Amino acid sequence: MLSKKYRKNRSEDKLYFIIRSWLMGQIGGIILYIAILILGSINFVQAIIIGIFGFIISLMISRYFEKYINIITKKIMRFLNRHKKIGNFIIEHF
Repeated sequence: MLSKKYRKNRSEDKLYFIIRSWLMGQIGGIILYIAILILGSINFVQAIIIGIFGFIISLMISRYFEKYINIITKKIMRFLNRHKKIGNFIIEHF
């Protein structure tokens, strides 16, 4: 959750989680891709283990870069405040 210093409203919180979950998904995908490159193929149990490992690593990385995610979120919110139609579409549909 955004710290009180950065939190403005519900839309900003929602956008923060959209950005953070996207970042975590990308990191998890990269970890899975690297694991498949190294192992050649994976079975169900390996996929579960790699998935848990990837989630933990992506969570740690996203927490480490939380300050920068907050800065990006504020810049995007300023942009969306100037472009109401785009902002409403993103906030309502994601």
